[in-house]
Amino acid sequence: MNFFSGFFKGIGNCFKSFTLIFDKGLWPFLFYPLLIWIITFCLALYGVSLLAESLSEWLNSVVSLKSIPDNGHWLSFAKPFLSGWFSFLVIWIIKIIFWFITGTLSKYILLIILSPLFALLSEKTEEKITGKVVSFSFTQLLKDILRGILISLRNMFFEYLIIILCFIITLSFPVLIFITAPFLLFVSWYYFGFVMLDYNSERHKYKFRRSIKFIKSNKGYACGIGCVYWIFMSLPTIAGDIIGIMFGPALAVIGATVTFLQIKESKLEGI
Repeated sequence: MNFFSGFFKGIGNCFKSFTLIFDKGLWPFLFYPLLIWIITFCLALYGVSLLAESLSEWLNSVVSLKSIPDNGHWLSFAKPFLSGWFSFLVIWIIKIIFWFITGTLSKYILLIILSPLFALLSEKTEEKITGKVVSFSFTQLLKDILRGILISLRNMFFEYLIIILCFIITLSFPVLIFITAPFLLFVSWYYFGFVMLDYNSERHKYKFRRSIKFIKSNKGYACGIGCVYWIFMSLPTIAGDIIGIMFGPALAVIGATVTFLQIKESKLEGI
């Protein structure tokens, strides 16, 4: 299968999933990720605020700002300013670092947190398409979840390794940014699509190595599916975040299931 043919078919399958979501009663899966995302976001925000304040207090004591006497020291006049602004800067530096990390890793964090939901959605989608009811197995669901988490972590590691290498190459040869930038975009799409397709591989008893070979042989599909996920997860504004969280994961998971079954049916697995 030509890469770009598979790429556009993968995108098409994701957008066709709108019909499956509403015609097959899968629409509740639009709201579960949003609810979990809101809870996780609030807990993370609260935790970072506590961490920032605690770290600020500790650093204040380390640099002895609070030990400066109110009178008689050459910095006594500036003590309120120094201790106040020092705490303020530390808190905001930590918050900025937090926002950078979550902005960079949010898509993978979501993949890991919502792994149980994605595994279940993939299973339900196959049931709706084929009419074959998959007998529920809690053990199998746990295996799906664990494998989804491990693959997300694996893919995140490899993607960031590639990002670092491309960054080094671009620093050495700046003109190559016109090659490395789109390349990194496709790398990101591929790894997101990889996770979505592997939920099906696990359910169909593919060993990990077989799943890797399967997805590599159909990397165009994986990139197309990952592209749709990336687009929705990158929508700007708060309204965009809500729409992205609701539709991005659901369309990608359902689209990946449709794609997997199509490839299986056509017997063009490449393995």
